Amino acid sequence: MHKITDDESLISLLFARDESALSRLAEKYHTLLLSITRRILPDARDVEECVNDTYIRIWNAIPPEHPVSLPAYLSRVARNLALERYTYNSAAKRSSALTDAFEELEEFMLPSCPDNVAEAVNEKIFHDFINSFLKSQTKEARIFFLRRYWYGESIEEISSSCHVSKEKVKSSLFRTRNRLRSALEKEGIVL
Repeated sequence: MHKITDDESLISLLFARDESALSRLAEKYHTLLLSITRRILPDARDVEECVNDTYIRIWNAIPPEHPVSLPAYLSRVARNLALERYTYNSAAKRSSALTDAFEELEEFMLPSCPDNVAEAVNEKIFHDFINSFLKSQTKEARIFFLRRYWYGESIEEISSSCHVSKEKVKSSLFRTRNRLRSALEKEGIVL
């Protein structure tokens, strides 16, 4: 018999438009959402606003959306909101671990908001390619890559939390970016 998980019951509450779902989401995932947005935004007010906006977006998206993984879905929404705020805030100024990470991957970046169907299809192809590429990497290389380029952690943070030297993290990221470049060229994906 299938046991209903807490996340499934939260999704059911959202589908039923039960406002208690929002407070239950906050109880369970507030720390996760704060952690994600703090890595991107230095200002505590912006962090709190993005987390609150995440709850609003989730309320408006579910239904019709029915996420397979609620924490992954929440994380993606919070991260995207924080990145939008970061872009807005840093239009004239630069310098953070996240800025450095984005500069390292700049040649691989696609526009964040596709203007037409062709761009959306290309973005989906690129997304699928990146997922496939990362699955082919070692667990350590994947962890370093995602922590650096998804969560925006600094080399020092990755080094400390993974108990490895900064040089190991840097060289792993460098090799992974080179393998990514080669894989893109091999597949004929032009950026």
